[in-house]
Amino acid sequence: MTHDEALDIIERARKDKYLAQELEQLREKCCLFVSDVMHQVNLALIEKERRMPALLRGKPDESLSLAAAARGREQAARQRRELAEAMVIGALFNSDNPDWNPLDPATHRSAGKGSLLLALIRASLEPVRS
Repeated sequence: MTHDEALDIIERARKDKYLAQELEQLREKCCLFVSDVMHQVNLALIEKERRMPALLRGKPDESLSLAAAARGREQAARQRRELAEAMVIGALFNSDNPDWNPLDPATHRSAGKGSLLLALIRASLEPVRS
């Protein structure tokens, strides 16, 4: 099945009152799945950071106060979440691009259609065409 065929099936299902409900439930499950994958990537990044020796994590003079240390931890957590999101969304957008290398921005195909999962997630964001 091609990406366009899948989009056509999704579009027809959105117009049917019974299938639209099932499609929405499936879309919600897909969104939860993607969210769970992002969470798992974030946990892996946290574990990798924990294995890094303490002396390499940050400069000792950065922790002048507890508040400054807390802000530093919050910033690190935000950066990990953003990296996890970028990794997962990048993989979804480039799932149909065999030449994609996450470490090489030049291999990203902005005109790519992405995966069928991405098409399903996007389905509820677009207005129903009559």
